[in-house]
Amino acid sequence: MHLLLALILFGSPNSTLAPASSVSETLRWGWDGHKMVCAIAWWEMKAETREAVSDLLELDGTEARFMESCLWADEVRGKDETYDRWSTAHYVNLPRGTASFDRQRDCGETFCVVEGIEESLESLNNVNNSPAERLVALKFLSHFVGDIHQPMHAGYGDDRGGNDTKLTLFGKPSNMHGMWDYGLLEHSSREWLDYASHLYFQISDDNRAAWSTATPPQWTEESFAIVTASAYSIAGTEVGQEYYDAHIEIVESRIKQAGVRLALLLDSTLSK
Repeated sequence: MHLLLALILFGSPNSTLAPASSVSETLRWGWDGHKMVCAIAWWEMKAETREAVSDLLELDGTEARFMESCLWADEVRGKDETYDRWSTAHYVNLPRGTASFDRQRDCGETFCVVEGIEESLESLNNVNNSPAERLVALKFLSHFVGDIHQPMHAGYGDDRGGNDTKLTLFGKPSNMHGMWDYGLLEHSSREWLDYASHLYFQISDDNRAAWSTATPPQWTEESFAIVTASAYSIAGTEVGQEYYDAHIEIVESRIKQAGVRLALLLDSTLSK
């Protein structure tokens, strides 16, 4: 049911579906998780916004559709020195014992994800920029909004956002960051497009209203609150079904929030 509706929603000429092989890839926040965020945003945004996004994406012709373009920021990271400055804009680290984001403390020496969102949004909004510059801004913005909603991208600096907290997830070696990036999603065994559609139809107008007022610094605090409240609540290093059951809805909620908020940003910028 959900997959059929998703196919219908993706049916415009500018949003042709990727080859069928793509939907069987391993679910990852960094890959399918980002595509889920951007699929929800695509369904949420105004028709004129979708048209503007498609027009920009046609400039380079390397992405089949918006969802794939949302992966680009990871693909160029560490591989194209043109974008080296943006390599730290995928995350922000907060110290243990705090509850709020402090721009000077948390981004003072590092170009962080909050600043990455703000700068890419400003660049996309600047009609004096070239279309190529605005395309880069679109791809960065779409990716970073996804990143900031993954709790470990706003985690503790002393363990590199969970990368240094090793664990075993359903019998396989992993770490806290990887578990939240892809491990919990992978355990659902859902194909990404069906999963995105399933989540999209859960979003209510009350959700939209509640999620629309927060700002990137507040998105950071939301993610960090998840980190401090329960993400590290594991006994030993073996993680399994109990942890999954307690946290998968949090992961899903962050994907839904990211999609709705990204659509709002793009509507405010491109549907003028």
